[in-house]
Amino acid sequence: MGTNRAGLVQQFQRWCQVHAIESGDTLIAAVSGGLDSMVLAEVLHRTGRPLHVAHVNYGLRGADSDADEALVVAWCAERAIPCHVHRADMSTLQDGVQATARRIRYAHFESVRNDILAESNDRVWVALAHHGDDQAETVLLHLMRSADPMALASMPAIHRDRHLMRPFLGNTRAQLAQIAEAWNVPFREDASNAKSDYLRNRIRHEVLPLLEDLRPGTAGHVAHWAERFSPLRTVLSDEVQNAKNRCWTEANSSEGTLDLVAWRREPLRGEILFQLAASFGIASKAVPELAALTEAHVASGAHFSTASARVERRGKALVWNRLT
Repeated sequence: MGTNRAGLVQQFQRWCQVHAIESGDTLIAAVSGGLDSMVLAEVLHRTGRPLHVAHVNYGLRGADSDADEALVVAWCAERAIPCHVHRADMSTLQDGVQATARRIRYAHFESVRNDILAESNDRVWVALAHHGDDQAETVLLHLMRSADPMALASMPAIHRDRHLMRPFLGNTRAQLAQIAEAWNVPFREDASNAKSDYLRNRIRHEVLPLLEDLRPGTAGHVAHWAERFSPLRTVLSDEVQNAKNRCWTEANSSEGTLDLVAWRREPLRGEILFQLAASFGIASKAVPELAALTEAHVASGAHFSTASARVERRGKALVWNRLT
């Protein structure tokens, strides 16, 4: 292993201690061939921990996609690191390119994790190279298009149920670039990251630089805000669920009743409506119409319907039925 010049290896080891990642746990680095993920792979390799690499070739950029794969495979071969490559079928894009690619890569990571688990009793984690700038972009994306305030916690540093870790959320893209230069880490630039076709790219190349110009350090501040909100999200989510339990009765998987007398006593009653709407496939923008059904003057029989659900006022209750 090479010399750790920048302290990032020690930073990762401390991060693992904080998050109870044991030294014998196997790590799978998700590596695209870009700067961030190649630095991640290099850091994990320098820790001496059991390491595998997982790469997905989407084939969307022709020879460039193959060159990305070749770089990752060669880097792993030089270090005798097992490399798991998946060549994706992108001929069917039901959810668009970005969503389809995301679904494919996480399925590949989980498949590799399960294969390793089948041969070992050790815990296995998938390490992702998301950093602080990515976190800030995600927060801004949620502010722009998400109706769920809980989403502002954005990406968690560790997701134990899914065995995912993001150890670089406290680092900026610029810091990783400095380390790549100092360590001479090979990487390839994805030209599509510079295009303005996707909203995230516009936030990355236009919005964040403007915010940094207005107030230097904004990206780091936003990322830190998300980090602080993450544990609050857990507490608030539990409180909303507890409040819902006090006023909601579920008859079966397709029907339930909201007791409006009990519901009005709940400070989080608005969030209860949003949660119920989501569970019945009703868009968040329709929640004001659902709230109107709760008003005292509304008579029995008044209702709100969509293709997926019907909500009807019956006395001092709202009865919810799932239609599909």
